[in-house]
Amino acid sequence: MMRMDWWINVGIAVCSYLLGMAFAGSFLGRKWMGTVDVFLHKVFKKEVTTSKYLVWKHFYCLDDPPKPPSMKNPRKLTEILLAKLL
Repeated sequence: MMRMDWWINVGIAVCSYLLGMAFAGSFLGRKWMGTVDVFLHKVFKKEVTTSKYLVWKHFYCLDDPPKPPSMKNPRKLTEILLAKLL
């Protein structure tokens, strides 16, 4: 029973954090939300994709978001063209 209470408390904390982030984002703006998103990607070592890079660059208006591996070191012709265009 004690273990279940712990999981419920963790679930409530996570949900509260996510709701707080959504609420704070409406006041603090997209740039702050993008900065937090980049920070969480670095903390949890998530893979950066091209779509995430484009969202960070053009929607969140971050100056220098982390680039995906396909843009840092392109190997295929499509990756080379995409890296040059962006």
